[in-house]
Amino acid sequence: MMNFIFMILLFFLLAIGFMYAVSSEGHNPTPRQIKNRIILRRKWRRFKKVLAIDEVLAPFVGGLILIFALILITFRMEGLI
Repeated sequence: MMNFIFMILLFFLLAIGFMYAVSSEGHNPTPRQIKNRIILRRKWRRFKKVLAIDEVLAPFVGGLILIFALILITFRMEGLI
């Protein structure tokens, strides 16, 4: 199961890498590439703004990590993993 998840993750990383690879190495981008980069930068800024650590998000993420760790430990103790 972990091999499958790893391969899926690797595939997506390669797909994203190939998607932004250009033959001109960015020195002379096409108009479409310029538009895509502007859109990507705008989306990245919005995403970073949403993930800004504040007094609500930090405890939530900490709680998710704690719950995941407890589930993982429980599964290991029961022999499911």
